[in-house]
Amino acid sequence: MLPVVPEEMAGRVRMEQLASILRLTPIMMGANIVIAMLVCLAGLTGPHRTGLIIWSAMVISYGLLGLRGWLAAQRSKGGKSTVSARGLRRIATQAGLLGCLWGALPILAMDGDAASVQMRMMIVSVIAGMVGCGGFAMLAFPPAAIAYSTPMVIGSLYVLARSGDPILLALGGLLIFCYLVVSLSCLSHAKVFAERLVAGEELERQKQVVSLLLSDFEEGASDWLWEIDAHGALSYVSDRMAAAAGTDRRALLGQTLAALCGPAVEGPTGPVASLTALLAEHRTFRDIVVPVQVGALTHWWSLSAKPIHDKDGAFMGFRGVGADVTAAREAQARISRLAHFDVLTQLPNRLSFLQALSKAWTDHAQADDAVGGCAVLCLDLDYFKGVNDSLGHPVGDALLIEVAERLRQCVGEAGFVARLGGDEFAVVVAPAPAPEALGELARAIVETLSQPYDIKGHNVLIGASIGIAIAPVDAADPDSLLKNADLALYRAKGDGRGAYRFFELSMDVGAQERRALEMDLRAALKNDELRVFFQPLIGCREHDITGFEALLRWEHPRRGLVPPNDFIACAEQWGLIGKIGEWVLNEACRQAASWPAPLTVAVNLSPNQFASGDLVGQVARALSDSGLDPSRLELEITEGLLLNDTARTLEQLAALKTLGVKIAMDDFGTGYSSLAYLWRFPFDKIKLDRSFVAEMGENTAISDIVRTITLLGQTLKLQVTAEGVETADQARMLGEMHCDHFQGFLFGRPMPVGDIPNFLLSDLARRMRRQSVAAETDSAASA
Repeated sequence: MLPVVPEEMAGRVRMEQLASILRLTPIMMGANIVIAMLVCLAGLTGPHRTGLIIWSAMVISYGLLGLRGWLAAQRSKGGKSTVSARGLRRIATQAGLLGCLWGALPILAMDGDAASVQMRMMIVSVIAGMVGCGGFAMLAFPPAAIAYSTPMVIGSLYVLARSGDPILLALGGLLIFCYLVVSLSCLSHAKVFAERLVAGEELERQKQVVSLLLSDFEEGASDWLWEIDAHGALSYVSDRMAAAAGTDRRALLGQTLAALCGPAVEGPTGPVASLTALLAEHRTFRDIVVPVQVGALTHWWSLSAKPIHDKDGAFMGFRGVGADVTAAREAQARISRLAHFDVLTQLPNRLSFLQALSKAWTDHAQADDAVGGCAVLCLDLDYFKGVNDSLGHPVGDALLIEVAERLRQCVGEAGFVARLGGDEFAVVVAPAPAPEALGELARAIVETLSQPYDIKGHNVLIGASIGIAIAPVDAADPDSLLKNADLALYRAKGDGRGAYRFFELSMDVGAQERRALEMDLRAALKNDELRVFFQPLIGCREHDITGFEALLRWEHPRRGLVPPNDFIACAEQWGLIGKIGEWVLNEACRQAASWPAPLTVAVNLSPNQFASGDLVGQVARALSDSGLDPSRLELEITEGLLLNDTARTLEQLAALKTLGVKIAMDDFGTGYSSLAYLWRFPFDKIKLDRSFVAEMGENTAISDIVRTITLLGQTLKLQVTAEGVETADQARMLGEMHCDHFQGFLFGRPMPVGDIPNFLLSDLARRMRRQSVAAETDSAASA
């Protein structure tokens, strides 16, 4: 059978098998005709004369038809390159028919007692010869060879087995052995034949691919080919290499690669020296980049090669490829600069700064260094954000460029100047001078950067603040030195800006405390350390309790009860106020739902909660989960909330009003009060800040302001609540001014939720006593 070959090769293999058969077809058909004639002549005197004549005529006719078919195939040769499996099956069938004709010969001429021994011996010999000839002629196609020889062997064995003659039986055994040898030989040869064809086809395909690749490489690739002989002289140069060298190919032949580098300057361990050493050592190399002089310019070539040897192993030279990598090298240099320099100001960036700081530390600030040290100055521009916001980023960028130039000129060779990002700059000074000299440098920088700038027609004024840390006194490693300089900068900005400060240990202690506070506060919700206290709100006329304001407290296991002033601002700075505010809202609504109606609960909202965009959903969920009537929830906001993104804020406030809750403006009059806010949004209440209440008794101007605010509330139909009421005189004066509600220590301090029932009972008892006294007074008056 046909060995397994790839489908795309099967037709090609069949064609070669057919061609192998056709090549021997004339000999095979001629042999059949001649042998048939000889057999017929040998039997003309025997008893089977008539049968042999008919048989030989049929074989001769078949042979002539075979020759005719061969001639037809020769005339159409070259028309096809493949043969179908069906075509080969037809060849096998034809071979089988011819084999059947020969298989009939033993039965025709050997069967019966009339056949002589000599005739039988001759026919067996003929059959054996024909089996061998057929196997040889159809060696590449086993099905045809087996189909041809099998009928002959069967016919012969049939006659020999019936004869009973030991000699003839032995001949039958030999015939079987011959048949098996021929069949197995055909199968083995056919397998080798097919494998050789497949291998040859694959080799030819690979040669074509290699030829195409080499052609494409020479014509379209950026690389080129080259060869040098055993003496190091160029023996082959491609056209592209000659073009890259800017000269003719013939001018390059005979030169060494090192000679192409010309006057390019390099040290004894440079790339050209390395290339020369590799060539001398006959070692394979890859991507050796060497400078090559092309006219007046220096280009960079990347070379790769491997040694070549003859069949005896003798070194013949090198064969390799090359490419001009000048553009890539320049691009890499640009990328490297981008990685180490700020694009806008062209100052070194943070990465370069950290590298310079690390080197300065190693060279000057090691603990065992007897003298010197290094210092870091962290700079931050004052009021730069205002310039950016008011005049735009193009002006801000131009200002940063001018600042960088002034800073570079002011520092000069005294230090390494870098831009860390935004409006932050830093300077490494190594070795560090005395603190007085660093202070003079910082003062000079502040004065230089504070001079007016003319930026695109705008007169711009900014300032600078500087923090200074000196190693090894102020830090044990470079990272700590930078951090401590930043802490000193933080202090400089906190002290009023436009100044410089040296690092002090207390700054780090304060930073560590803030960090510890942040970590504790982040765990406070998880550890259930937050508490909601409630301070009563009192009606002005009857001094009845109208509700409570929810006030946050932090019950820390080590710090004790932490007041909100100590951590609320930090929570807003650290981004924690959103989760804390949501928790307070849920807890306040849950507790208020258990109070008797119509007691209300007031909850303060942070501007950061509005910025989250989910505040309306949080309030709706808190009301739904607690079952609190929306009219009993009062949300307090500060005036500062309305300064930024007013439209979006008013949209959220309107959505909250739609839920049915009340909105109050807290600390009215202390910040950025604008009457426009009161008519742009329908507030339900304004809360008078405690600072007015505390001073109105001693300052008539403050009293007039309070009276005006309460009158404004009456005019706009707004409730007015006074905070910080601590004395009866304050309550009386506010009552005369028609203030609606009081809140302060006079009526009750903030209390945990567990104290509210007793507080309400005490208030109920007070009201009952007052009603009883009023009843007795009315009765006495009637009497």
